[in-house]
Amino acid sequence: MMGRYYNHACGGIVFFLVFYAIVITADDYTVADGNKSILVALGCFWCAEQAFEQYAPGVVEVVSGYAGGVNENPTYRNHPEHYEVVLIEYDPNKTSYEILVNYAYRNMDPFDAHGQFCDKGKSYYPAIFYQNEKERMTAEKVLAEILEMYPDWSEDKIKAPILERPTFWTAEEYHQNYYIKNPLNYGYYKNACRRSQRLKEVWGEDEYKCYHEEEYSCFNMTVLNANGTKVKAELNAKNAPEETAGLLSRTQIIVISICGAVVLIGLIFLVKSKTYTHNKECIA
Repeated sequence: MMGRYYNHACGGIVFFLVFYAIVITADDYTVADGNKSILVALGCFWCAEQAFEQYAPGVVEVVSGYAGGVNENPTYRNHPEHYEVVLIEYDPNKTSYEILVNYAYRNMDPFDAHGQFCDKGKSYYPAIFYQNEKERMTAEKVLAEILEMYPDWSEDKIKAPILERPTFWTAEEYHQNYYIKNPLNYGYYKNACRRSQRLKEVWGEDEYKCYHEEEYSCFNMTVLNANGTKVKAELNAKNAPEETAGLLSRTQIIVISICGAVVLIGLIFLVKSKTYTHNKECIA
């Protein structure tokens, strides 16, 4: 009787521990039935979000967040050791993990061990994450193909590791769709960081264009999905507008506008004062 009790008790404890482990390691974002997801770190998650949502085929949604750190429920002000990452939800009937890994590499500076572009520190380190052995092998295959394309590169100089996928935590709402909600600020930040310029320097103008155009012309508007079937490429599911150049931030534009208005009012006042003084002298 006691043995049966202990068996039940042990079984209950094991079930609880397994259930607890699943709960605490599960992402806090759930993809739709039939869809899959990939996790990558490419520096600033605003820019990674735009790159995949606007230019990568088969992408349903991209969510900015944190992963790989020491605390649960991280925030922008408190995410020690976490990467800034994006979780890319995709339709496996319209794209594949392999294609999206290719996009991830073309949106990073793989030689920067200190961060990405103008952002430095652990939060901005680049990385590719895999969820199972098949994905790990695929990511390594993509990297090997890239090294063949660029014979001057060597694997030991690539500073973006291929790592087991950690738990994903969704970032604050104001970070989501930032490039859509704040086009001027986003465009200014991206331009000031020289993100596009550096990607062109690393990958070359032609390769950059292939992975940053909605026409998908380099791939004849077709893509091999997760089943190896050729399908028509579908991009920019959110119909995001063309990127704003952003030579000035929204705040700078407001400040310049206010200063311009103040100067204009001052000039008007000065002209009126001089006119009044001149009229007064004429009357006298």
